[in-house]
Amino acid sequence: MANIGRATVILDSIAESRWPMTLTDLATRTGLPRSTVHRVIQALERELYVVRVPDRSGYILGPGLLKFGMNAHLRLLSANRSQLATLARTVNENVELAIFSGREVVVVDQIASPERLRGVTKVGKSFSLHASCIGKAMLAQLPEEQAVALLSPVLPRFTDRTITERAALLAELAEVRRSHVSVDIEEHDVGICAVATAMIGPTGALQAIAIVIPSGRFKAKKELAVEGLKVVNSQVDLGLSRAQF
Repeated sequence: MANIGRATVILDSIAESRWPMTLTDLATRTGLPRSTVHRVIQALERELYVVRVPDRSGYILGPGLLKFGMNAHLRLLSANRSQLATLARTVNENVELAIFSGREVVVVDQIASPERLRGVTKVGKSFSLHASCIGKAMLAQLPEEQAVALLSPVLPRFTDRTITERAALLAELAEVRRSHVSVDIEEHDVGICAVATAMIGPTGALQAIAIVIPSGRFKAKKELAVEGLKVVNSQVDLGLSRAQF
């Protein structure tokens, strides 16, 4: 594995962990020799890409990465903002942009409609992959083996409609791969429905766009919502999408 590959694997492991990671932790997680991890960590630490946690053993991501993250974030938002705004006006509901964040998906931008939902989703909120339409839409863009590897061993239940059986989830992902539309009917939050599609966006990164609709308006607006997703992703199959409702 090239040096850049080793550094990327180590940075990914630190980013996905909720706790500081020691050299032993990183060697175990990445499968790299501890001596290799130590050498790469030293190089990353010199550039402040990782820093040691004061009074504790282990490393976390450092401020040196901020310049990359902020630049990429701004490019992602500016590249998508116009079509998100158009979609929000067309459907008159909230529209959200999401990307992968480790083993979750995170909302990175939102356009609120005049009939906007208050307090349901905020920019920066993370969702489980199995219990959200943005998560399922993005999982369906991956090979099944990779998608399965990202799923938690146990799929937590959020509502009575949450899919918690792995076989049922994989069957739904197969449908999403064909239709390019994922549906969430109160699977994460009672009273909230959503439809989403995922694609490689204008920045070259995998992203999902979702239309979030209160359950009371969903039946009347689901057709319009899917037609709106077709505008932002030409791969959307309207016929197969309607069969999912």
